[in-house]
Amino acid sequence: MSNNTCIGKINTTMGIGTLLLLQGVMLMPAQAASAAKTGQRVLMIEMTPALCNLQPTRSRMRQCLEGYSLTVSGLDMGYGERCGRGSEPRLTPLQLKVVNRVMPDTTVRSQVWQRYGVCSPLSASSYFRQITNYAGALKLPSELNTGNSYTVSKSRFISQMTRLNSGMSSSSVDLICQAGNRRQSTLTEIHVCYEGSEFGTCATVVDNCGSKFIISGGS
Repeated sequence: MSNNTCIGKINTTMGIGTLLLLQGVMLMPAQAASAAKTGQRVLMIEMTPALCNLQPTRSRMRQCLEGYSLTVSGLDMGYGERCGRGSEPRLTPLQLKVVNRVMPDTTVRSQVWQRYGVCSPLSASSYFRQITNYAGALKLPSELNTGNSYTVSKSRFISQMTRLNSGMSSSSVDLICQAGNRRQSTLTEIHVCYEGSEFGTCATVVDNCGSKFIISGGS
C-alpha cells in the first residue's frame, strides 16, 4: 500500500496526520533495569476506536469523543516505574498544544509522567518532547487511520511497518490484541522499541494477536 499515516485523529473526509500517537504492557522492575542499561525505550501506541469500544469506561475520554484513530499512551524510558510521586508535569502552552495532538487526555498525561517520566532524569518538558519526536517520525499502515474496520494478516502488517520505517525490523514491534466480538482478536496496542534514537529489539513482548487480527475503525 502506497499511503501511510503518522497517527492521528480521524476527520469525516480525510485522515489528519502530522503528529499523533498511544498504552501498553509495562516492563517489570528487573526488565526495566535491563532496558535502562541497554538504553531501550518503548513507545506505546493505543488503537483508540478499539479500546473505546471494548472498554466502555473510556467512552467519555477526549480521544473517544473526538474520534481519534490513534493516541500515545506512554513512553517507557527504561528507568523503572513508579519511583515516588512527583509534581504534575508542567508544559508551556505551545508544547502542550503539540502534546495534545498525540496524548489529548490530561489524566493520561499525568499518569504517564508519574509512572515513567518521574523515574527518568528528564524534566517534564524533555520527557514529553521525546514522546512527540518519536510519534512525529513514526509511520504506520494507512488502515489505522481510515475510520473503517479491516481483518489483516500479522505478517503483512509487520511488513508494511518495516517498509515504511527505515531501520525498523520485525523485532522492533510488539502487537497486543484483545478478544473481540467476532471470535477474532482486535488490535489494541502497538509497542515500538528503540535503542536511543534508533529502532531496537523489544526485550519484552506480548505478541498475542495470532496470524490475523481486526483493525477497528470504530464502526
